[in-house]
Amino acid sequence: MQALEARIASLETFIQTLASSDDQERQVMLDEVGSGSSTKPAAFDRQHEGERLSPARAGRLRKTRSGGSAHFYGGTSLYHSVSSPVVVDSTETASINMTETMIGQTLWNSYPIQFAPHDDVSQRLMAAFFNMCIYREFFLRDYDIGGGRHYSDLLLFAVCATGALATNEALLSEIFANQAQALLYPSLNHPDLTVLQALIILGQLGIGRGQASKGWLFCGMAFRLAHEMGLHLDPNNWQNTQEPDVEREVLRRVYWAAFVVDKQLSLFFGRPPALYPQVSDVRGTERIPYPPDWANLLDTYIAPGTSVTAFEDGPALVNLVIYRIELYRIVHSMITEIFENRRTNAGGTVVAATITRIHLSLTRWLAGLPSNLHWNQWTIGQLPQWVYHLHQLLQKPESSFDHDGIEICYESLGAMLRLIRSYGRFYSYKHLPLDFVQTLSTAAGTILMRRHLSNLPWGDAEISRSLDLITQAMEDIQDTWPCVKEILNSVLNARQTEAAVMPDVDPVMDFDFLAAQPPILSDVDGNEWPSFENMTTGSVLSGEVGFQLTS
Repeated sequence: MQALEARIASLETFIQTLASSDDQERQVMLDEVGSGSSTKPAAFDRQHEGERLSPARAGRLRKTRSGGSAHFYGGTSLYHSVSSPVVVDSTETASINMTETMIGQTLWNSYPIQFAPHDDVSQRLMAAFFNMCIYREFFLRDYDIGGGRHYSDLLLFAVCATGALATNEALLSEIFANQAQALLYPSLNHPDLTVLQALIILGQLGIGRGQASKGWLFCGMAFRLAHEMGLHLDPNNWQNTQEPDVEREVLRRVYWAAFVVDKQLSLFFGRPPALYPQVSDVRGTERIPYPPDWANLLDTYIAPGTSVTAFEDGPALVNLVIYRIELYRIVHSMITEIFENRRTNAGGTVVAATITRIHLSLTRWLAGLPSNLHWNQWTIGQLPQWVYHLHQLLQKPESSFDHDGIEICYESLGAMLRLIRSYGRFYSYKHLPLDFVQTLSTAAGTILMRRHLSNLPWGDAEISRSLDLITQAMEDIQDTWPCVKEILNSVLNARQTEAAVMPDVDPVMDFDFLAAQPPILSDVDGNEWPSFENMTTGSVLSGEVGFQLTS
């Protein structure tokens, strides 16, 4: 009876809302009900939210061993029947630590560890690494004293494996990646923050080296650990926590690093994301003060004689992280609300309204960029590397098969080519992260699409010049990110074959850019939309770089 009464109240509220809406809003509401995506109006949800939902953030964080990371258990967990957080006595703690030491020593003896943590080679490669998923100041502090919450040999070896890519030492990268993986599996018995960070690094490294399945699994493990450790809840919500402000900020950065990588891989593979904003309330990051001993650590391990303000937490870099996070929040909406396969039956009106909303979000995002992150098509002077990279993330042209959509796609391609060309004048492509592979693939696909639709010869000056730029960049990064080799070979084969007979491509690396006309999804109204694997995510209209999603 209560359920029936609630249903009647819901329908009454829906009818009242429908009667007071204009034609456009009324159509959207009817389409949503018809598609089954909504059975109750938002007003009813807000009215009865307190009656239906369990208390916000129901759950608790518990520490299962001394000095270990927190573990989060939600409202349905059987651990709620256990009283306060578990306290492990000193005997049990000593036993756990002794077991872990024995496992670590066994692995150290079983695998040929060629470079110890404080070896000169390890320190040199560590200095070449930079990623905001690690708060380098605390990492170096704990590295200097030989242990601590923010350092582990596992994380160091993962850092060195990536640092070796920046120094063009592929063999060393392989060696350090193997050393890290030798320590990874026993670390999963009692994972901490450094295990999560190492998984993110090793996952991206594996994907870039062509080990797509292993890399995908490593990153997936990191995303699961983020929930297991409670990182999806802002540390300010944790009860009885004694964490200092800096430690809380580090936890926020690790969560947002995982969130960004999750969206990048979702785009890379065309797969659903793992971390959803709806289940997280983590605040945005902010600048962290330098620790008192930072000048000495910087001089010892990174760059002797360099100013302490020259690295990591400068205002420009923190702004980069903040706006990058906001961009990927919008990308998450784009993935889940437009390109997710389960939404292909949504009415055309609903999808068009969603696209308009996301377009406005991207426009606001672009308009709000601070001056130290600006770039436009007429910028001539040198900018910091991360500014170019941020705007490359914004440029993802794909095909919309109407006249306006294609023209917007071509304009976006032009901006992307200018970005790539500008970056190459001042920096090496080898230092760009894994997402640059998708940038190049998307650009190549758009060039080939333009040639096909316009029936241009391979010798056309613009087509030839654009492909030369893209293939040269692919050749430059193929030792850093070997996964680009298949894409490069496909482009070269297509260019060399006038008949345009497409070679077989590994489906993991197939971005559909070689197809004469990428697959199209049709909704129930007969409207056509690009499939998730062929996302239409970018354009440039004029002036600053921006997005426009088109039907």
